[in-house]
Amino acid sequence: MSFTIEILTAAEARKHQHRLEEILIGSVKDGALISFVLPFSRDQARPYWASTFRSVADGERLLICAIADGQVIGTVQLYLSPEPNALHRAEVYKLLVHREFQRRGVASALMEALELEARRRSRSLLILDTVQGGTSERLYRRLGWDEIGVVPNHFVDPFGTPKASVYFMKHLAPWEPVVG
Repeated sequence: MSFTIEILTAAEARKHQHRLEEILIGSVKDGALISFVLPFSRDQARPYWASTFRSVADGERLLICAIADGQVIGTVQLYLSPEPNALHRAEVYKLLVHREFQRRGVASALMEALELEARRRSRSLLILDTVQGGTSERLYRRLGWDEIGVVPNHFVDPFGTPKASVYFMKHLAPWEPVVG
């Protein structure tokens, strides 16, 4: 399977809004611990993406997408901490891959692109959280992320079951452009 990784502007992202809503809804229905509970519909997904697009337009975050045949198949966000004492760090939000494209390297490619973009923006520390025991936890460990700690009963999953969150961090080497 062939796909590209692109950083979308807010205007570009709006063109993919329907598909982004579909990916978010599918992820929630599949049990992803990403802030929402069931029932979950487009009427709830739409304002979430609208606020994300505003944040992208304001330069607060990057919306990194995997695209195949003109369709978004996965996405992840990099929130660029704007505080003067935190310009060296960023947070990872909502790594989502459409259910038809999971287990094909899309999530790994998105995370690799995210790390590169963080380094390009002089972010040397990344932070994220995920549900304990989930596939994302295994992915982050495989990609070299370090566990910071576990928070029991931090969230409820989409079905209302309390779940623990695992916090991870990753230090990045400074970015050096390739010459040549």
